[in-house]
Amino acid sequence: MRLVAEKLCRSFGPRKVFGPLSFATTPGKVLGVAGSNGSGKTTLVKTLVGLIRPSSGTVHLEDDARPGFRGPVREAAGSIGWCAPDLALYGELTPAENLEFFARVAGRPIPREDAERRIAEVGLDPKRLRTIRTRFLSTGQRQRVKLAYSVLGAPAVLFLDEPGSNLDEAGHRVVEAIVTLQRARGSVVLATNDPVELALADERVTL
Repeated sequence: MRLVAEKLCRSFGPRKVFGPLSFATTPGKVLGVAGSNGSGKTTLVKTLVGLIRPSSGTVHLEDDARPGFRGPVREAAGSIGWCAPDLALYGELTPAENLEFFARVAGRPIPREDAERRIAEVGLDPKRLRTIRTRFLSTGQRQRVKLAYSVLGAPAVLFLDEPGSNLDEAGHRVVEAIVTLQRARGSVVLATNDPVELALADERVTL
C-alpha cells in the first residue's frame, strides 16, 4: 500500500500554503516533509490523511496486491496511522482506556492487556497509570500515548507530524523505534523541522 499525491495544492483564500506537489510513499521507506515553522507541514499532513480537502489535485492510496486499486484516503482509515500535536485524547480516560476506546471505534477492539502492552512499548508504566486520567499526565507522557495510538492498527502508511514534540531523549528513541518498526510493514510520512528526525528520511518534500 502506498499513498500518491498528484499536483496537490492547498490555499486559504488568496494565500497559497503549498503546491503543486506530486510524490508517493514507498513501502519500507520514510518520506520526510521539511520546512520552517508556518511553512505548511501540518496542513499538508492533514490534507494527506483526509482531514482537509485539497484546493486542487488529488491524493489516494494504491495497493500493489490489487492492480488498478485507487482508494480515497478517507475511506481507508484502517490503513493509516496518525500522530499530531492537535490529536485529542480523552482526558477523563486512562491511557489504556483511550487506546481501548479508539480501537473499539475503529471496529477492532482490543483487550486491556493489549492496550497496556502498547502503553509499555512507548516507555510508560501501564500499572502505575491504571488509575491516572490522561489529563493529569505531562505533555511528554501524552505525546507517548499519541504515538501508541498512531500504530494501534498496524497501519500501512504512518503519518507523524512533529512526533518528537515535548519528548525527552528516551522519548525520541521511542520515535526512532516506531519508525524502524513501521519500515518493516509499510511507509512513513514524517513532518518535522528537527534535523535528527529528518535524518531518518530516505526522501524529502520541502515546503
